Amino acid sequence: MNTPYIKELLQVAKEASLLGGFVLREYFGKLSADHIYFKGEKDLVSQADKESEDRIRDYILRKFPDHSVVGEENGGTSVSHMVWFIDPLDGTKNFVSGFPIFGVSVGLVAEGKPIVGAVYLPYFNSLYYAGEGLGAYKDGRSIHVSTRENLKRMSVSYGFPSRARRNLDLYWAVFREVFESVGSMRRPGAAAVDLCFLAEGVFDGLIEFELNPWDVVAGMVIVKEAGGLVELTNGLTNGTDVIAGSPYIFPYLAEVVKLKLGV
Repeated sequence: MNTPYIKELLQVAKEASLLGGFVLREYFGKLSADHIYFKGEKDLVSQADKESEDRIRDYILRKFPDHSVVGEENGGTSVSHMVWFIDPLDGTKNFVSGFPIFGVSVGLVAEGKPIVGAVYLPYFNSLYYAGEGLGAYKDGRSIHVSTRENLKRMSVSYGFPSRARRNLDLYWAVFREVFESVGSMRRPGAAAVDLCFLAEGVFDGLIEFELNPWDVVAGMVIVKEAGGLVELTNGLTNGTDVIAGSPYIFPYLAEVVKLKLGV
């Protein structure tokens, strides 16, 4: 795919994420009980999620009517060779609670390969973005994964679902192994945001479990273009795990996860 077209696609991803983010900014700190719903036990969705997704979906399809769009709230089918995966509010529980770590994730997969990603953090007014071969950026500034080489000085983002399909003991085993080896571990609660923090060197590594394509597509592109490594244990499917990190820590994290989970 040629560079001008990737730049065009990336521009749409950036604009779409901003449009969704403007909705979140309007609602943050102002949600009433009438704006919050439960899709299932421990599974929240808000009016902000829905309006953000509608605005993003409509914008993308106006630009590329022959593309497919798959969103967390309204679903969609991957019938096109160009599929947009959108999470209109990554970190819904954070958002509802007033914790400012949340974002909008817009990523594009072409012929099964993630090539464009944009993640907007409304509270901080920060936009992370990357396109295949173009590098990774935050607010126009080039970013790169950390160059720390000592495990005891590294920080790892960790996350698992509140409705885990696996036995939680498996996740505790991974957590304990990594916790004892690195300098610190953090669980912000928004995978797309965590991947962006990894891309700019805040975190050195990341292991998060039972995610969906809309959680990771945009962040994967950003991390890879920032010089990091990313692996999905089950590809771009629902319930996949993501292992990511700088070249220094990635092999260690991948070994631990595969050993403890048998994936």
